[in-house]
Amino acid sequence: MAAVSYVLPAKLSGVLSDREQIADTLYRLVLAFDHADSDLLQSALTDDVVVEIVGFPNSKGISGLKESIYNRVSKLETTHSLSNIRVSIENVTTARASCTSVAQHVRPGKGFEQGPHKLLGGGFYICDLIKEGDLWKIKDWKAKPIWYDGEPAIAHEA
Repeated sequence: MAAVSYVLPAKLSGVLSDREQIADTLYRLVLAFDHADSDLLQSALTDDVVVEIVGFPNSKGISGLKESIYNRVSKLETTHSLSNIRVSIENVTTARASCTSVAQHVRPGKGFEQGPHKLLGGGFYICDLIKEGDLWKIKDWKAKPIWYDGEPAIAHEA
């Protein structure tokens, strides 16, 4: 039996409005972490993306993000959920989006165990986006975690 993929491709079928495409960009970003999908990450970010996440080193470029955060977090078992997405389309190629995020981080294989294996956190994102070809991509991502529950060291483990 073939393995089930829980990830849709970067380009979805059907016609999406710009607002829906921009929301989908945010979803591609967090799903890239949840599924350790480097291609999906690449589809959501510009090559020179600037990332500022409170409590983590700032990074520039996809390679900088991978080195500072992605390579650690994508090895965990995570679920990132976004809500309250608001989109402001500035012109045909630039936009801003904000949202609320909640993310569960679990040490690999420890999801059903009690104990200090989990970190749940919530916060806010604000992103500047540009349209590259037929995909919207994040050029600037700022994240502000505002609360957490669990073992904070999990977010910093290699």
